[in-house]
Amino acid sequence: MTLYTHDGVVFDLDCEFVSVTGVVWSWTGEWSPAGEPMLGTDVPEGPDLPLPDAYYYHGPLLPRRRKTRVTPTEAFAATVKAGYVEDVDAFGVRIGGDR
Repeated sequence: MTLYTHDGVVFDLDCEFVSVTGVVWSWTGEWSPAGEPMLGTDVPEGPDLPLPDAYYYHGPLLPRRRKTRVTPTEAFAATVKAGYVEDVDAFGVRIGGDR
C-alpha cells in the first residue's frame, strides 16, 4: 500500500480513482519534481498529471473498488482441505456473494 496525503485526504495509490466525469485515474509509479504522485487516465493520449492537479481540475477523485475473487484460489482451497480455514462453501457468503 502506497499512501499519499493531499489536502487532508489520504490516497491509496495502489487503487484506481474515478473522477466525477467517469474518467479512471491511476498512479503511473512516477513522481513529479515536487514529489507528487503522477496520475494517468484511461483516456487515449490523456495527460499525466500530478495528483493535486488532477484532484483540483478533475476531482473529487473517488476510490474505485477492487474486484474480489468469488472463487477461491488453488492455494486457499488447499488450506481448506488441510483444515486451516473455514469451509470453502462459506467462502462466497463471507465475502458477500455466491460462489
